[in-house]
Amino acid sequence: MDDHRKVRVEKYLRASVLNDVVELEKRVWNRDGYREVNAPMLYFELAYLTNGLVLTAFDEGVYPEEERRRMAQEDPWYAQDRPIGFLACFADFDKKGPFWYGARMGVDRLYWDKNIGEEILRVLYECAKERSIPRIRWTYDPLVSRNGYIYIHRMGAIVREIGFNYYSAVFTSDEFNRSISTDRFIVEWLIQTDRVRERIERGILPSLHDTSEMTEENIVNAIDMDEDGLECPGEKNVFHLNVSPLFVEIPYNQDRILKVDRTKAQPLRDYCRALFMHYLARGYVVRGFVVGKEADNRRRAYYRLERDSRWKTLNI
Repeated sequence: MDDHRKVRVEKYLRASVLNDVVELEKRVWNRDGYREVNAPMLYFELAYLTNGLVLTAFDEGVYPEEERRRMAQEDPWYAQDRPIGFLACFADFDKKGPFWYGARMGVDRLYWDKNIGEEILRVLYECAKERSIPRIRWTYDPLVSRNGYIYIHRMGAIVREIGFNYYSAVFTSDEFNRSISTDRFIVEWLIQTDRVRERIERGILPSLHDTSEMTEENIVNAIDMDEDGLECPGEKNVFHLNVSPLFVEIPYNQDRILKVDRTKAQPLRDYCRALFMHYLARGYVVRGFVVGKEADNRRRAYYRLERDSRWKTLNI
């Protein structure tokens, strides 16, 4: 079966599904008591009713029927046709014109690494074209390598800004963000560009593992491994480069750090954030994501930054 046909994505928000979407968000972020407040329900309703968009995804064959029955025995949630993923966008505008702001997206934990998010984003692209929305903005954690892979590599989004500790404590009690700063890339997905069109409509992607442009001189940092086998800040930390492109390394597996020893996550975030803030403020733009593989099978993840042509003559 074609992968697209294994997932049904609905472009409208059925009243009968609204409660399920709120419950799914609670499950995704593992938030105790989240369902008991009214704000999440209003959140989705406002997105839908104010010319935004709410997408809901359903399993049409991702798991075989036998496996679905086993899942339902362990958790009655899976006994019915409930959403396995969602996305909510609000309508907004600025001096550049209208855009959608991707406020929330989540995928059921049992469906991680099943391309559910990519299918939702493919439908988002179709909806943006149908409604003549030229661009979509959202935020994501730049140290989650799978985010860089999906948003920058596969979707062709770009990043010009980073927000320092972007969310308040109200939204950071979940297991992903607890006790660490919520630094976020602010993403722009320019729907009408060839860069995006080639990726989404024609499936043409640059090589994920092409490290031919990378040299010792244009990699500004290095992630090391500590005595526990966890990624940690290295000694290399270069702030004076004026070349294009340049590469910033991030941890390949931040999830493991958060599970094993959360106290080690913040120094790594401080280390990478300082580099991103420095180079983005000097006209660099995140336009690529590359994964290298070393002889010991260790994988290393890098963002590729290019300097905007308007800044190239400035020595700052």
